[in-house]
Amino acid sequence: MRSIREVMKGNLLVFTIGDAIRQLSMFITFPYFSLYVIALGGSPAHIGIVNSLRPVLSLFIYPIAGYLSDRYNRVRVLTTTSYLTAVLWLVFLFAPDWRVLAIGNFFMGAVTFYFPAANSLMADSIPEDHRGTGYSLWYGIPGAIGVFSPFIGGYLVTTWGVIRGMRFLYALTFMTSIGIATMNLRNLKDNSSKQEGTRGESILRIVINSYRDVVAVLRWFPRNLRYYSAVLAISFFCNNLVGSYWVIYAIDVIGLEKLQWGTVLLMTSVVNVSLLYPAGIIVDRIGARRVLTLALLASSISLFLFPFSRGFWEVALIVVLGSTVSAFLNIGAPAYMAESVPQKMRGRVMAAIGQGGLFINMRGGGGGGPAMGAILTIPAILGSLLGGFIYQVSPQLPWFFMGTAMIVCAMITAFVMNPLKVDLATD
Repeated sequence: MRSIREVMKGNLLVFTIGDAIRQLSMFITFPYFSLYVIALGGSPAHIGIVNSLRPVLSLFIYPIAGYLSDRYNRVRVLTTTSYLTAVLWLVFLFAPDWRVLAIGNFFMGAVTFYFPAANSLMADSIPEDHRGTGYSLWYGIPGAIGVFSPFIGGYLVTTWGVIRGMRFLYALTFMTSIGIATMNLRNLKDNSSKQEGTRGESILRIVINSYRDVVAVLRWFPRNLRYYSAVLAISFFCNNLVGSYWVIYAIDVIGLEKLQWGTVLLMTSVVNVSLLYPAGIIVDRIGARRVLTLALLASSISLFLFPFSRGFWEVALIVVLGSTVSAFLNIGAPAYMAESVPQKMRGRVMAAIGQGGLFINMRGGGGGGPAMGAILTIPAILGSLLGGFIYQVSPQLPWFFMGTAMIVCAMITAFVMNPLKVDLATD
């Protein structure tokens, strides 16, 4: 087995350091964003509307982002996007009401330019025979450093109040985002030799070609990726249906304090981080598809049980179970994508269906992120829009729906998604 020191170098090291800093700032705010919307005059239905807007702009940007990431210097693409994203955090910092948060979330869709370039750069940087280990380190080390983030956020919104606490945290996020972007610009290296460049292409031509590429990529999809896309679509719909309401249900229905929910997320983070590296080893040994099947089945247990939980310790036990499963989903999904897509097409494929991420989003924050691609934005938008209304009809119903959906996804991965038979060196 290759040592951690041999794997953890170059781009992987830079991304890991940057994500560790990000975990200590940005992810403090995610679990309490729904409370921030309500504190600024919103309702549960408004939470769904706000979170539905982030994927809207992404729907149009993802094809362009993937096209550029396969033809242009990926480091320039992702660092330029990083600086833009840092500025957008100021909108959340100074928002006077929930409607401005909605505007900020819409323009946060521009961060889409970052993900295909970053995901492709990372897939190229991790040794093929150690993808499970590499991804586990990428997720695990930042996660270990940021385990206290939800607890810190819970403490601040409890002692300072939701609005004052969240504004301080967004100011911190802005400053750290600038630092991370600068570090990436100076230290990341794009060693790809297959870039075609965009020299001589007008902006209009780039847009036309990028959308044309989406159609071509979707036509290229082999059978297993088509079914996996269906699994991803179901997962994103369900996560956006439920994700923003974990904290609301825990506080308003179960009766937990904000700091108690932060403590629950702290416990889940510790468990999740502790399991990421073992999960990577298991993925390398038995295969990503088998891991995904078992993890999807197990995830339904925590989803069905959560609405029936009463009190701090029951909530903690059930949510920790979900976090345990998420560790295997977090590693197995990107590993499956990396082994299923040729290097030359990774930017465009990941622009279409993302990093391949499967997860249970207990921290909130709305849809979007490295796991999402263009064709997943529509189910993400629909999930966010419907989530608030379904929650107001029956607070328990979103979890029952997602639990059933995860069983369906497990059946697809087990019986329909055959391993990819393709030469990854070619298109």
